[in-house]
Amino acid sequence: MTASRVEKPFKLTPIDKEILKDKGHYRVANFSKDPMNDGSTSYFHKSIGGYHAAKPRRYQELFDYQIANSNYEVINMLHTKYLIIPNEKGELGIQKNKETYGNAWFANEIIWTKTADEEIRALDSISKNKVVLNEQFKELVTTIEEKDTTASIALTSYQPNEIKYNSNTDKTQLAVFSEMYYPYGWKAFINEKETKIMRANYVLRALVVPKGKSEIIFRFEPEVVQKGATISLVAYIIFILLAVLGVVFRKKYE
Repeated sequence: MTASRVEKPFKLTPIDKEILKDKGHYRVANFSKDPMNDGSTSYFHKSIGGYHAAKPRRYQELFDYQIANSNYEVINMLHTKYLIIPNEKGELGIQKNKETYGNAWFANEIIWTKTADEEIRALDSISKNKVVLNEQFKELVTTIEEKDTTASIALTSYQPNEIKYNSNTDKTQLAVFSEMYYPYGWKAFINEKETKIMRANYVLRALVVPKGKSEIIFRFEPEVVQKGATISLVAYIIFILLAVLGVVFRKKYE
């Protein structure tokens, strides 16, 4: 295998070039292949199948039970803005999805569930206005008010370990984010105050957003990294102390 082949395993197609003109943050679904095992689309875009063959269990279940059964509302909640679909002749084309929910949105009708099976089945009747939550999060949404039709929320910055949004609402609202729920490291801050993240729609994130203007930040701060940094710092301090003590004792006995 040549070095160029290793460095660029996939060739940029005219379809890829057209999609890449959109500099926003969105997902792409290539239905000419298995979206969950498609390295070429993931190489150039944020694919709904991700870039790794090993998928989180819930996400794989979401695909098997909803996306594979053509639930386009689930495709919309994943902010799938572009679909690559073959025509009757097998020629590939782009379909821009105008129904996508976006990077974040407000929902005011909650479908409460008790089990994981109930959660994923509830997605059969999902819409942008509805959100599926497990009852374990019920105490977190007691302050939600009726929907504010003038409320807005928008993505302002996206980095692999930090995502920022701005919101503006006259009432306390429930915001849903088209990002995977992962409690082992992701933390949420609203106006610099940490807040609880809820799992919504089986795989996504939700937050209670207070009225007024707010900056919402998700940061990836896994405990294992923090512990590792602390251990490294302590080890470094011990090393310095031992070095200093070594110099002191050597001078003392010279």
